[in-house]
Amino acid sequence: AGRALFASGLLLLSWFLSVYGRDLINGGRQILQIKSQKNRVTKTLNEEDEGCDRSINGLLSRKKASALTSPVMITVHRNGEAESCGSTPISVRLMDAALQSFKGKACPPDGRDLDKYTTETLLTEFVNQQLVSGSCQSTDKVKNKALDGFLGFCDGGRELTPPQPDSEHLIPVPSGSLPCRFFTREGVRVSSLEQLATLVKNSTKVVSAENCTAEEAGVSPSGEVGTCQSTGPKLDLYAVPAGRVFMFAPQFVGEIFQLPHVRDKSGNPLSLEVLSLRPRVFDIHNFFSQEEAQSLVDKTLRERSETHKLQRSTTGTTGASVFNKRTSENGWDTHGKVAQVVKRRCTSTLGFDEYYESHTDGLQIVRYNLTTAYTSHMDYLDDAPGEAYDYNSEGRGGNRFATILLYMSDLDKGAGGETVFSRTPTAPGDPSKKEMIRDLRANGEIDQLKPGSWEEDMTAVCRTRFSVRPSKSRAVLFYSQFPNGTLDPLSFHGGCPVLNGTKWMANLWVWNAARNSFDHAPYKLGQESKVTASGTYTPIKALFFNSGQDPAYAGARLYWHDTYFGELASGESVRVTTYVSHVWNVKNPSGETLKSWTIDKVPSEDLHFTV
Repeated sequence: AGRALFASGLLLLSWFLSVYGRDLINGGRQILQIKSQKNRVTKTLNEEDEGCDRSINGLLSRKKASALTSPVMITVHRNGEAESCGSTPISVRLMDAALQSFKGKACPPDGRDLDKYTTETLLTEFVNQQLVSGSCQSTDKVKNKALDGFLGFCDGGRELTPPQPDSEHLIPVPSGSLPCRFFTREGVRVSSLEQLATLVKNSTKVVSAENCTAEEAGVSPSGEVGTCQSTGPKLDLYAVPAGRVFMFAPQFVGEIFQLPHVRDKSGNPLSLEVLSLRPRVFDIHNFFSQEEAQSLVDKTLRERSETHKLQRSTTGTTGASVFNKRTSENGWDTHGKVAQVVKRRCTSTLGFDEYYESHTDGLQIVRYNLTTAYTSHMDYLDDAPGEAYDYNSEGRGGNRFATILLYMSDLDKGAGGETVFSRTPTAPGDPSKKEMIRDLRANGEIDQLKPGSWEEDMTAVCRTRFSVRPSKSRAVLFYSQFPNGTLDPLSFHGGCPVLNGTKWMANLWVWNAARNSFDHAPYKLGQESKVTASGTYTPIKALFFNSGQDPAYAGARLYWHDTYFGELASGESVRVTTYVSHVWNVKNPSGETLKSWTIDKVPSEDLHFTV
């Protein structure tokens, strides 16, 4: 009975979002509250509340006085899928039944506003109740066998749900499973009833066959524009399973995603333009300015830290190894002012409504001089043998799921330096690699490359496969994972040899879960108790403070082992999350170690270090 009443309340909530957006927000504070304990599971309802009944009577009378001729259709998509998996209209008949069923039976007391976690639980339960049986279920080969239908899609079970920083705040639906999160097509997380009401209010455009745009009609792979069908108001919601991250769902090359909620330094809204469907590659328009690009280059050239300064690029998951097919130079900007702004803009573009340092690497600044390149590779990292960290993102692990490339110099057409996706041909009938090398040699375009070298071979690949040409302040996004966390093999890419000039670029890798050694990082099942018992992976909060009393520490810098972490000048402080066995060093601008601490045990309270 409680489940039926909960479902009826959800139906009432959703209908009034479509008819009386603001009425529902105000009235909802009187007729609906979920009171949660620490585990956010237990819910209490007050069954006798005359004020709630009066609110329902008022809503019923206003509903009957209105004439809604076109009900709103809620169209549901699985994360990253352009095609909908189900839809549900909210009709007058269903609304009447829900109101009458809800009225006088279960009215919760007044209380706090509904937060985003409660909103997501309400939406999950409503969608599950209203969709046709079997709609929007998981299509993955590996899935939660204990749950069917939409709830099975939302909750993959422990082995398929990566932990997130806010996992403990999720509120299970009445049956006990975890809820989905819901996003708009543009990556805006639905986090409140008021926001949802606004979305419903703005979804009133009726698309007819006579006046639809090419974007509304869709474009086939052959370039033919489809036709629209007359529809009523429609709200598209993209459901993201618990523990997963939002991914854009492109339909055709050239499609535009307007992102007015993300803006550049000058306040201009960003937009995405689809460059490729497989792999998923997008241009990000208005992402960053030429001034920001130059600032990142200048800071890298000034950097003197051994771990952050510009030097021969390396590869590897657990260590730095020089690779003879990566001949570029790179440095790191982890905490610079512009770098932090850019990193936050990256995660906002990707649909994160909160910024987590744990989900990003540092901003890597790369310089390619003449003939230098990076052979094709995956940004997705292989599992490191013996590590407790779980890199299997298809399960509950974490890995790089998206890369944003920032180009910071102009190269002429034919000058090389493209980013090539080596497994994606540009068009049927392109010349073979051997034919391309012959033509390039005949035209004198690759005279600077040694015949038979890997650079020559790669240049031919760059001319016969899908590639992106660099230009100053151009930004490009591509995904290394599918929405369910599996590796996309077509994300295999490389940096083409520079044939003329110098190429500057930066890249940010964004993870689907917290990186190793951060709070909420995913560890392999069976390893968690071991690392917790040893204290090795128990997070410890620490504060480093420069009192300014000793002039030797003027201009000091904080290092994790020998990796630069942040500025610690006089009067400044740095907060960190650290772990047992970590070593923290304070160095002067010349690199001399002035003070060192080793974390040797898990303390009973936060640590404070002062110089």
